Amino acid sequence: MDTTATTTGAEGEAVAHFDEPGAWSRYNATQVGRPPRALARTLLQHAGDGDGRLALDLGFGAGVETALLLDRGWRVLAVDADPAAGDSLRARLPAEQATRLTVRTRAFADLDDLPAVQLVHAAWSLPYAGVHLHRVWDAVLAALTPGGWLACDLFGERDTTSDARDVAVLADAEVERLLARLDVVHREEQEADGTSFDGPQHWHVHSVVGRRRPD
Repeated sequence: MDTTATTTGAEGEAVAHFDEPGAWSRYNATQVGRPPRALARTLLQHAGDGDGRLALDLGFGAGVETALLLDRGWRVLAVDADPAAGDSLRARLPAEQATRLTVRTRAFADLDDLPAVQLVHAAWSLPYAGVHLHRVWDAVLAALTPGGWLACDLFGERDTTSDARDVAVLADAEVERLLARLDVVHREEQEADGTSFDGPQHWHVHSVVGRRRPD
């Protein structure tokens, strides 16, 4: 991947300068061989095996965590705007796992009509809903059944992400309001300096695992 189209995130990964056409597809191709992220492993420590339950993987990208969920017995609805992501993921899955996967190629701004799910995984994706973040969050929480598990990353107010025209950064009070309907069991706040296409970059990320409270 062209290094001029990347920046380095808080986990030390290259993150696409995604205003460029095809950037997400190129970025996702570089991620196929990496291990599942720690946030997904922590989520499954709490949620356990799927036993046929339904999970939503929001912004599944390379599908590494989607494959982990399928391997742990979950059925998965995987949503991503990259039109190449679904075919790339299906090509790598065993036939039995592929039967438990549904892919929707859709931008976050168009997210609607979600089914009831028992788990939501949204690592490094929700901030890219931009101005639609709060509406997408409400839709996701409405789909998550009481007692269901959610893991996500949210960008904090000191994040200086500048590689997109529309990335949601949140003040601490906004993060707290979003998490108010969850019993949080894991929360990590990360800050890291790096470099991007435009120069120095500062990442400020809230990584969270929580369980939805009953209404």
